[in-house]
Amino acid sequence: MDSAVFVRDFVRQNDPDRFFASLFAPQDKRNALLALAAFDAEIASLRGKVREPMAGEIRIRWWQDRIDAEGDSATGNPLADELATVIQTYDLPKTAFSTYLEARLFDLYDDGFPTRGDLEAYCGETSGIMLQLAAMVLDRDTASRAADACGHGGCMATITQALRWRNQPARLRPYLPGDLLAAIKLDRQHFGEAGHEERSGAAVEGLQAIAREHRSAFLAATAALSNTVRPAFIALAPSAAAVRHGGRLAGPLGRRWQMLKVGVGGWPAR
Repeated sequence: MDSAVFVRDFVRQNDPDRFFASLFAPQDKRNALLALAAFDAEIASLRGKVREPMAGEIRIRWWQDRIDAEGDSATGNPLADELATVIQTYDLPKTAFSTYLEARLFDLYDDGFPTRGDLEAYCGETSGIMLQLAAMVLDRDTASRAADACGHGGCMATITQALRWRNQPARLRPYLPGDLLAAIKLDRQHFGEAGHEERSGAAVEGLQAIAREHRSAFLAATAALSNTVRPAFIALAPSAAAVRHGGRLAGPLGRRWQMLKVGVGGWPAR
């Protein structure tokens, strides 16, 4: 099977929102955007695929070695081969991928973020970087103007995704900043446990408040986006809607409708 076809099918199955959003991009850019989405989805899924963190680290190092490799020799991995082609074709900075992969090591462990700043740095170095790379694929000349939208959009999306686990305390716990927990006098290990319901609820509300701040900043930043890079951000529409309506993502059809509204009519003012 052609690697581009494999990647397209992979994203359709594993990240249907970004697959749908890619349809708003020029046809000659879609394969590149899907290759970035496939890479991100594959790395983000590692925690659920490995039993021990070391196995995940080995896989991340494999990706780093493949990205660092010179030349265009095939690996037999269609995701890696397609990504290598995109990096070469669009001259994407390999340092951005290195930063991304280093940040993703956090996913493999249960260590929490010490501060809100640490959480936001992680968001910027993962989701934010992927948005910036997508913007570079679409229009390198104006991609720099998208930096604020990438940073705030990445934080909004990552936190919204984390809030899906509000009923799975062990999954959400690492995303709660230590300074937020200290302010409400809740030890991380007690989040979600019986007897700590009120403070656990306050922790969730605190995380939602951070997401709302980034949503507002993201919407303000979209005013600086050129029309050519706007397709890179359409997949954020469900996250923006979820933050506005209490933090819960809509179902598949609802998310498509939210993306369609943004793709056709643009981002709301607030």
